[in-house]
Amino acid sequence: MGSKMVLGVVGALACAVSGHVGAQVTLYGQVDAFLEQANTGNGRHVTRVSSGGSSVSRWGMRGSEDLGGGLKANFRLESGFNEDDGTLQNDLAFSRWVHVGLSGPWGAVDAGRMWSPTFVVGLKSDVLARNRTSLITNMFRGASTRSGTSGTVPGFLSNSLRYTTPNLSGFSGEAMLTLGEAANNSNSGDGAGFNVQYSSGPLYLGYGYQALKSGSAAAPVAAPTTEKTHMLGASYKWSDITLYATANTNRSSAVGYLRSTNLQASVAWNIQGPHTVLAQIASRKVSGSPVAAKGWQLGYDNDLSKRTKLYARYGRVDNKGGSTITLNGAALTGANADPSFVGAGISHAF
Repeated sequence: MGSKMVLGVVGALACAVSGHVGAQVTLYGQVDAFLEQANTGNGRHVTRVSSGGSSVSRWGMRGSEDLGGGLKANFRLESGFNEDDGTLQNDLAFSRWVHVGLSGPWGAVDAGRMWSPTFVVGLKSDVLARNRTSLITNMFRGASTRSGTSGTVPGFLSNSLRYTTPNLSGFSGEAMLTLGEAANNSNSGDGAGFNVQYSSGPLYLGYGYQALKSGSAAAPVAAPTTEKTHMLGASYKWSDITLYATANTNRSSAVGYLRSTNLQASVAWNIQGPHTVLAQIASRKVSGSPVAAKGWQLGYDNDLSKRTKLYARYGRVDNKGGSTITLNGAALTGANADPSFVGAGISHAF
């Protein structure tokens, strides 16, 4: 989408908000800038201004209309962007959320582009909420070959239908159907998934499952393979300390691909007032293969207000057996290179 078209969409939405205040429309977002020095392996460094070191840079709108009798119409539009150069993420006007639907005492039904059920569980069991520096974001990859080539674990899924249950004594869940929309009766890109979650007081538990076929409407395949993802997550808040843990496995029906297992544990400790320290470790293994990686990260947050904070991060990944895990999108110098980064930034919510 061209920049003029994007500006036109933004302008039209802004007019819609100003003209329909009574429709309960909320404008929100996050702007996050991060100065980092990235080591891409073998002593090679690059210094850059990046986006999303603490939270994804984005803006969005959400709203609802009361239709009576407990029924509501709801929508959400959310666009991710790169703060350092102003470009859109994935070249999509709304790369993150774009859906509309109905809700009531029975739950909610939505259609559009939304988080996958497994992504939701990983998000809630990650101290860094799956941002750009999170080891879950960087290390949790799909099934892998013996040479380290891996598939992807989906985050946002387009062309999807989702049902969300009401909260029943702390229990809730989601079910999602994704349509690949490929022609000639191909099921390329089709998918289905669900999650079951429990949240009460300091405790969160979640399990998610996703099956997604290869190919797409733009690039259909004659015999799509299937990637299956399981995600188990938990968090627990005890006084000033919050603990997080995530376990993930991925299998593919593609020839030559092996099961991958990814684990993560992290902690946030509010030392005093606005000061919080973070720590995270993660590991990745590929069954029947030497492909493996271990990572760790340390962080510090200083909340200047409820909406603005300064932060610092340091992270590193050690690759073995042909593994090619990188950090923050920096290109590795080769397999088994050990990337790291150090940096600091500012994040502001509105």
